[in-house]
Amino acid sequence: MAAPITKEILLERTGRENGPDFMLKVDVPAMAANSVINANSNITEVLNVIAYLCNTAANRTDATGIEDTQSVPKANHGLHLPSGLYSNGNDGAGPSNDSLWLDGVRAPTTQMIDLDSLQSLAYTANNIPVGILARTPVLNQFGAVNAAPPAIGAGVAGPIPADTLPHFSNAIKQMINILENTRTIFGPKGWTALFSKVKGGGGGAKHTHRQHRRRYSSKHY
Repeated sequence: MAAPITKEILLERTGRENGPDFMLKVDVPAMAANSVINANSNITEVLNVIAYLCNTAANRTDATGIEDTQSVPKANHGLHLPSGLYSNGNDGAGPSNDSLWLDGVRAPTTQMIDLDSLQSLAYTANNIPVGILARTPVLNQFGAVNAAPPAIGAGVAGPIPADTLPHFSNAIKQMINILENTRTIFGPKGWTALFSKVKGGGGGAKHTHRQHRRRYSSKHY
């Protein structure tokens, strides 16, 4: 007589012993066509668009809103025009108008979407800066530039406006796609193990093959 299948055996066979019992699929609707985020957008683009739409006023400045160590330097050559070309500060617009956050035309100085309420706040008309998106085509010495950044009309307090909602919605959908792809690649056991290590678990230090070879080499005998 076969041994009964216990809960522990079933969870271990499916790789669910350290995670949820079930792995649900997410039904993601088709992405809107009029958005800067699409099925090919990378993690940085997704996070950039969400930050651009949802950062509070206090974090909409060069000093606090940009990750210095992983970004193009802001000083002198980090400012850019709507075309995506970098500005030398002598284009007549002035430093504040070249900035990612402080330009009232290309970037509002106030928060656009409240993540707690998922509601729109009042904000000025603007354009999503090209510097937070992948460059297509890549800028080069021949002057190739990106298309004009998408325009967003002024917003009022209440439901998210129709010209802002696709960008926010697509960012959430692409975030789900990226998470599901990551989960598929790692599988249940790998995903759970990775998550455990990121949180600080996963055991002590591991010895490398080189350390093992040195310890047991003929020089020690």
